[in-house]
Amino acid sequence: MRTHFILVAALFAVTPMVCASQDAPRVVNVNVQARGDMPVSYSGHIMYAACDENGNVYTQLLSPALDTATHSNTYLGPVQKITPEVKSAGVFRFGDAFSDRAESRAFSVHDNRLYVLAGAKNELYVVEFANDGSMKAPVKLQIDSFLIPFHFAVFPSGEYLVVGLTGTISQRPDLHTPFTAVFAADGRLVKKIYEPEDENARQRGEAGDSRHWRYTDSGNEFIGWDADVTSGSDGNVYLLHGFSPQLIYVISPKGDVVRKVQIDTGNPELAANSIKFYAGRLAVGYGWLGDVQQDLIKVIDLEGNSIADYEVREGPKDSDLILACYNAEGFTLIPRWADTKLHLLIAKTR
Repeated sequence: MRTHFILVAALFAVTPMVCASQDAPRVVNVNVQARGDMPVSYSGHIMYAACDENGNVYTQLLSPALDTATHSNTYLGPVQKITPEVKSAGVFRFGDAFSDRAESRAFSVHDNRLYVLAGAKNELYVVEFANDGSMKAPVKLQIDSFLIPFHFAVFPSGEYLVVGLTGTISQRPDLHTPFTAVFAADGRLVKKIYEPEDENARQRGEAGDSRHWRYTDSGNEFIGWDADVTSGSDGNVYLLHGFSPQLIYVISPKGDVVRKVQIDTGNPELAANSIKFYAGRLAVGYGWLGDVQQDLIKVIDLEGNSIADYEVREGPKDSDLILACYNAEGFTLIPRWADTKLHLLIAKTR
C-alpha cells in the first residue's frame, strides 16, 4: 500500500446539547486523479495530518519500532511538511529539544507555525517551530497525573487543548479514563474538563465495550484514534469524539464546554476519524469500520445542521482516509498507511 494525497474540489464556499437536523443532506460524488508522489524513509501508519493557510500538509509517520516494555508502537518520527505540489518543505525533529528520548502522538498548526506535543520521562511539553525549522524552548505543561496524549490543538488566543487517556503507569497502554484540559501558553493549567459523557465512556471502556476497543494501543476510542480536534476562527476548539453518533464538544479558551453538537450519518458502521474548521463550517471525515469501506466527508454548520455529504466513489480503496485540509479549494485527504511514497491525488466534483 502507498499513501495518497487527495484534493477534493468542493461546491461551497448550562452546556447545551445541540441535536441538529440531519435530514436529506446534499450528496456530492467525487473521483480522483493522480498528481505526483514523494518518497518516504520507511513504511508506517499516519495518525494525524494538518495543513496551514497556504495548503502545506503536515504529517507524521508512526515509527515501526516497538517499545519492548509495553509491546506497543513508539512515536519517535519527526513531523514532515509537504507542499501542495508534493515537495518536501521541511522536517521538524522535536526530539532534538530533549536530552532523553521523547515521543509525540499529536501536533497542531497555528498561524502557519507547527506546535508539537511531546513527552519525555512521563512529562509533557509543547515545542514550537518557526518556518525555518528553528525551535523555541519547550514549554512544560502542568500535568499532575500519568497521561497518554492523543490530540492537541492551539486556540487562536494562544492556549493549548490537550486530550488523552489517564490512569496509572501500571495500566499502560490500556488506559480508559478520558482526559481533556486547557493550558495557558506558559504551561499553567487553566481548567480540566470532565463531562457526564466522559464518565460514561470510562465505564464502557473498563467494561470492554467493543466500540471503545478498535486499536490495541488505545484503551478508549471515545477520545482515541477515531477522535480529533480542530481550532476555529471563532476562538473555540472543536473536539470530535470517536464513535457513532458523533459528539462534538465546543470548548472555549477558559475551558468551558459552551455547547455539544451531535451528528449522525444514519449508518452506525461509519467511523469518524477527523474534523476541520473553515469559514464557519465543520468538515467531518469518515473512514473504515470493520468490513465497511466508505470514504465520506460530512459538512455541517456550527450548530450541527447538514450542508452536504461528499462521497469518494472512485480512487484509492486500499486504506482508511483521514482529512488533512479544508479550505477554499476543497479537501485534502491521506490514507493512514504509507509505504514507499506519498502519492498526491486530485478529486474533482462531478
